[in-house]
Amino acid sequence: MWKLSIEDDQANKTVVSLVRDEYSIGRGEENTVRLTERNISRRHAKLTRNGTGWIFDDLASYNGCFVNGVRVSEPQRLEHGDLVQVGDYRLELMDEQVAGAAYSKSTAPGTHRAQALLSQSDRLFMLAGPTPGSEYALSAPRVVIGRGEECEVSVNHASVSRVHAEIHALGDGRYEIVDRESANGLRVNGVDLHRSLLDARDTIELGDVVFKFIPAGQIYHPGADATAQMGPVGPAIADRHTPAPGVGMERRTTVAPGIPPILKAVAGVAFLGVLVMVGMVAIGNRQGAGGDGSAQASDPTAQALADAVQLMQNGDVEAAHNKVIAEIPENSNARQSTEFKDIEARWADMLLDLAQRETDPQKKRALLDRVAKATTVDSGRRKRASNDIAALDKGVDPNELPNAPKPDPTAEPTTTAAPALSGGIVRNDPFAEKPAGKAPKKPEAPTPKPKPSATETGPDVKDMAQSGDRQKQTSAKNALKAKAASGKASDSDLRMLKALCRQLGDMSCVN
Repeated sequence: MWKLSIEDDQANKTVVSLVRDEYSIGRGEENTVRLTERNISRRHAKLTRNGTGWIFDDLASYNGCFVNGVRVSEPQRLEHGDLVQVGDYRLELMDEQVAGAAYSKSTAPGTHRAQALLSQSDRLFMLAGPTPGSEYALSAPRVVIGRGEECEVSVNHASVSRVHAEIHALGDGRYEIVDRESANGLRVNGVDLHRSLLDARDTIELGDVVFKFIPAGQIYHPGADATAQMGPVGPAIADRHTPAPGVGMERRTTVAPGIPPILKAVAGVAFLGVLVMVGMVAIGNRQGAGGDGSAQASDPTAQALADAVQLMQNGDVEAAHNKVIAEIPENSNARQSTEFKDIEARWADMLLDLAQRETDPQKKRALLDRVAKATTVDSGRRKRASNDIAALDKGVDPNELPNAPKPDPTAEPTTTAAPALSGGIVRNDPFAEKPAGKAPKKPEAPTPKPKPSATETGPDVKDMAQSGDRQKQTSAKNALKAKAASGKASDSDLRMLKALCRQLGDMSCVN
């Protein structure tokens, strides 16, 4: 005797003995086998005896029927062990005589096909991309997705980063997907996310490539409507109101005429044509990319960063900086990469070094200002540039200004302000005594200040402070710090020490 096993997604199972020649299947109350889920049409399908076997026919249902994973487009003969998917229900046809004779799997093609479908593991199904319809098993605890050939899921597409995302197995069939700082980001069900847990049938977008997560034991048919995609191939149920075998079987279902076979054939050819066109475009992209090396070139952001690194290695740091700033968008994750940060750090160090050696205050300030205003440079280097600019604003030695007259080495140190330069800029000696006021009154009996002795500041210390050599300035700073600690430093010594600390970026010394 033939039997029909019906299971739903809640592990409820009903077995119906097929004693009649025809059974109607659907959501309507008039059906012989009534299935109540919303993805079942009122008149969904029918099962008709044909000699020693059975014929299964889809009655133009909205969500379709599938036999052993293939959509039914015309009446199809069923064999023992064939698996029929109707909405969220699984129907399996069984012949008791064959089963009782210990029917071997090797001689039961229908059973073999059904078991092969049921044994599929957790996997990703490619909806859009280079190879639509491809499936990738999630068989490892960590699966990396990207354009690189070393990735477990390798997708040769320009919108996918070399290492784009990875999926972690959390146990019990649960998975988490994490973005690996990709250029085009990660979207789950249309929402931009850095990481997310995956649920059954979630849609994953990596650039222009789209996957669907299919858990183990489920069959997925991309041609079906989203609400009619195949549910778990395990549990299915016959309607709880299904009549007992032989009771009320004389009721026949009046079925609406289905879609003419010629229209179904035309629709199938059109669908295949679309798939062929998508495949040709994907093959063209791979050929135009010229392999893995030029696949990277098709990603403009990654290529710009690689070219900039090459420029930096060749010694052209300024060109490398200009390239990454001009060609890598501000919101790109590439700006967070080690290569990008290294280029900007090398560029900032180069400008700070040039500013240290520059004798023209205006050119020095211009170099420092570029570093201080560069948001791509780390805060430590920007702060150092800002401190050097502050030191310049406090004043510089007039002897270091362009076109300034060379002083007489035998002359006494002066405390008067330096004359105005062309352009109206006035610079003061940062190591000179500050005037008492804007218009100090001349004392009636001025007492000339004694010439500072070598033990007060030391001519060598002041020479080192004004030399422009960072090493000598550091030595002068240390000498003045030691003098200040001993309590022997004069006001002029302390001002000189403070100016040196600012210029050298030692803010703890200034404080």
